[in-house]
Amino acid sequence: MSVAELYRRLPDSGEVEVLARIIARDPYGPAVIEADPSRLPLVEEILSIGAAGASDEIYYLEDGETFVQLLPSSFRGERLWAELVE
Repeated sequence: MSVAELYRRLPDSGEVEVLARIIARDPYGPAVIEADPSRLPLVEEILSIGAAGASDEIYYLEDGETFVQLLPSSFRGERLWAELVE
């Protein structure tokens, strides 16, 4: 099982909050998003751009574990980033 968390830094306070957890429970199945229902549309929109892999191939939620593993390298800004968690 692979799990990543998507974080954002709030512009007003600088406080860091977890937007969502992205989980691949089965290495061959799709990844799923766990988020507050009010944030789910935002997270889905953010993740819809995909995660870049080797050779400029783009991976999506449907690509499961590969997608989750690539999130930290694809989302690594100062205000929005992803980290793998155990």
